[in-house]
Amino acid sequence: MDYHNSSLAEWLPEFFHQWPKNIEWTREKNRTININTAELTEFLSQLSEPLEVVQHRSLSFDPWEVAGLGRKEVRNTAVLAWLLDPEGTHGFGRLPLQAFLRAIRHNRNDIPEDYLHYCRVQVETNPTGDNTNRVDIEIDADNFFLLIEVKIDACEQPEQVARYCSDARLHAMSRPWAVIFLTPRGGKPLTYGLDFKPEDVPCISWRHLATVLESSLQSHYKEFISAKEYSPSRQMAAHAAFCFLNRVRTF
Repeated sequence: MDYHNSSLAEWLPEFFHQWPKNIEWTREKNRTININTAELTEFLSQLSEPLEVVQHRSLSFDPWEVAGLGRKEVRNTAVLAWLLDPEGTHGFGRLPLQAFLRAIRHNRNDIPEDYLHYCRVQVETNPTGDNTNRVDIEIDADNFFLLIEVKIDACEQPEQVARYCSDARLHAMSRPWAVIFLTPRGGKPLTYGLDFKPEDVPCISWRHLATVLESSLQSHYKEFISAKEYSPSRQMAAHAAFCFLNRVRTF
């Protein structure tokens, strides 16, 4: 039959007329499908949380990209101080600071796991009043005193860490103290001098810090962005914190 010059309506009936009559369609008989209802229920229940997250389309927005955070040390220092501050608007309370303290206690058991009554986090301070020694982050608590020297691309200044150690020891008085050296690779400083021990300067990488904080905050983050009782501002603050952690782990 020539189908080229005919319309579909013309040749379709003839096509089915010529269809082979000896084709046998087989069907599996008495086949049962066993479904584990418990596993199916568990699987479907696990979908609820990701679906809730997907509904928040605005959470794909990275505020730090718009702000041009990049690898700028001053700006990243300010955001880190915000995240470590128990009174910060991130909504995580003491959890980030507690996770940070755990990260540096592996060789400094005298540093407490938490503060007792008060804790003040500041950026760009001079603890002893010497304007030549401006420290990136100061954590002044009732039971410990920490300084954080933030490095991303800049090099150490002459005797920089030794000067910070002197300031921390003087300002801490009887409290445990340390100068945290935060760098892309977590390497040791070259400028802590002869008067101080390596234990006085715990070293940590940005990647390790991000991992520690993320692990501590993950369950709370999921709760914030999926639960309806939390305000959009709190959800966005939590999202901003995790955007920051994702960025700094690449330093």
